[in-house]
Amino acid sequence: MLHKCANPACTVPFRSLREGKLFLAETFPSELGAAFDGNRRKVRRREHFWLCDACSSHFTLRFDTTLGMLTVPLNGRMGPRFLTRATGSAC
Repeated sequence: MLHKCANPACTVPFRSLREGKLFLAETFPSELGAAFDGNRRKVRRREHFWLCDACSSHFTLRFDTTLGMLTVPLNGRMGPRFLTRATGSAC
């Protein structure tokens, strides 16, 4: 379940899908042993991330295979901010 805005600097709680922007990302497990299934294919997880109205007007989300999910400014003047794993929810 989503708990709050995916921007680590924001504390707005998730309350409704009508507010903000919802993202679905396919991510990979962090443990090497869980990274492959029995057919030697990479296992992917689907995670949901949400940005509140205020943050979604300034940021979007981008998944980096090394760094994880990043908040990326829409205007390009500010640097990316790293998200913690607690901001997503696995399905």
